[in-house]
Amino acid sequence: MTKSKFILAHRKDPFIYGAVWDKGSSPVLTKAGAIAGVTIAPGVDTTPGTAQIINVNGTHNLTYDQYMKNRLFDWDEVTDTYGNVFVRIPKTYLKKVDAAGNKEWYASLAPFSGSYLPKCFWDFTNSKELDYVLVGKYPASLSSDTTKLESKANVFPLVSKTIVDFRTLAQANNTGGLLGYQQLDIHVVDLLQTLFIIQNATLNSQSKCAGFTTGQYSATHVAAVTESAVNRIIVANATAALYEVGQTIGIGTSVGGNEIAANRIITAIDTYDASNKAISFDGAAVTVTATNILYNLAYKNGFSSALTSKFASKSSLSSGKHSFIWNGIESLYGNIWQCVDGININERQAWVCENAADYASNVFASPYLQLSYINGSTNGCTKEMGYDGTYPYAVFPTTVGEDAATYYADYYYQTTGQRVAFVGGCWFSGASAGLFSDAGAGLFYWYLGGSSSLASVPLGSRLLKKPL
Repeated sequence: MTKSKFILAHRKDPFIYGAVWDKGSSPVLTKAGAIAGVTIAPGVDTTPGTAQIINVNGTHNLTYDQYMKNRLFDWDEVTDTYGNVFVRIPKTYLKKVDAAGNKEWYASLAPFSGSYLPKCFWDFTNSKELDYVLVGKYPASLSSDTTKLESKANVFPLVSKTIVDFRTLAQANNTGGLLGYQQLDIHVVDLLQTLFIIQNATLNSQSKCAGFTTGQYSATHVAAVTESAVNRIIVANATAALYEVGQTIGIGTSVGGNEIAANRIITAIDTYDASNKAISFDGAAVTVTATNILYNLAYKNGFSSALTSKFASKSSLSSGKHSFIWNGIESLYGNIWQCVDGININERQAWVCENAADYASNVFASPYLQLSYINGSTNGCTKEMGYDGTYPYAVFPTTVGEDAATYYADYYYQTTGQRVAFVGGCWFSGASAGLFSDAGAGLFYWYLGGSSSLASVPLGSRLLKKPL
């Protein structure tokens, strides 16, 4: 492959971070610019002393926090007047190159040749740049008075709402002179995806950290014993082996129904008899009837308070049994699908919007903008993403057919009709087949098959705030 002049000019640039891909089957990229020669390894809580080691040009080792201090990925944590916790990402300029034999991603805290400023850093009312954007540290939850979307620890993510519901709840924070609250959108997803690619030099996000993607959601996980006023469910040994202490579970008469219990934390898994184990959980006692169904639910927010670094998982990077934190953001992918606002799709033609004040579902005219390409018409693992040079932030699958370890290494799901967007996969995306679950989950897993009226237990959101 012939290197572009931009690559050659900025491979050692101390202010521009980059990654280059030859478009081959391997998802591993070459780092360029300020991050050239740097290897970043996520940590695990069981080995805090060696968590997140960075090797710089093979000459010396630094911890993740040491290397990233005052660099592109050093993001502060802030709390707003509601008590919502955000990660503050400074104004960052991006550049993408999509050529016949290579694809390139670049980012810098200062504008550079060919760069664009993501719209999350733009004040449309006053026509000025914004110094930062606030991204919810946690998956979105519901306020105690049920009126607003939040980003708080020690609560469970809000699910089973439509993208319209999430939008309304996010915007409900804009009261008393406060402005800028919205739900996750295409511009912040573009920012996060690009920075993840550059930092980790891979399109296979799960190769760095699997996240909570092999949780359980099957009608075959049934109770073996009927018990009254208990904090446990007795299940077959093989079923119990699929669960882990600390995970969230529900019990229902249907999968995901939560008729018996919801959002309970597993506290112990003990032997009941030769064939079964008792899975104990917190909260009020319940009556469990034989044939009631056990399943996982999304992780409770705030688990990262026990982790030592900003890029780490609880005890394994590859098991898929628990969630993780990346640069201070919990559950970047996996755990629950996240609604992505600012995208509407009609018969696989995507339309995007740039001003969050104009977000509305099922709109296919101004202020929404039609992309120059059509999304792929087949489900499968993504091989190629579309690219529109006018709207470089909108990158969706166009070609599939590869496996989950090559190219983008994430699944793509689509269908006909008017659709909205979800990204990242959920807790059972790597454990079973069926709706929402195919060949794992990751940062580039797009689910573009849901309508604006879809509400389901694996679907959630994330709160954002622009400093307006």
